[in-house]
Amino acid sequence: MDTWKVVFTTASPHEAELVRGMLEAHDIQVVIMDQRISSYPQVGELHLHVPQDDVVRALYLVRKHRDT
Repeated sequence: MDTWKVVFTTASPHEAELVRGMLEAHDIQVVIMDQRISSYPQVGELHLHVPQDDVVRALYLVRKHRDT
């Protein structure tokens, strides 16, 4: 995962899935890394990683998603 970069971070699993679906709809591979504490899932975040070659395009799409 050295060549994968974080493009989105959220505490909401639903929002993470929505963003992942949007990125995958644009043919960008996405991996969600769950950094929450298992016994306290409300503590921590989910990080969406994409391949380094897709970072700029993914960041543009994430920003566009946030603006709507």
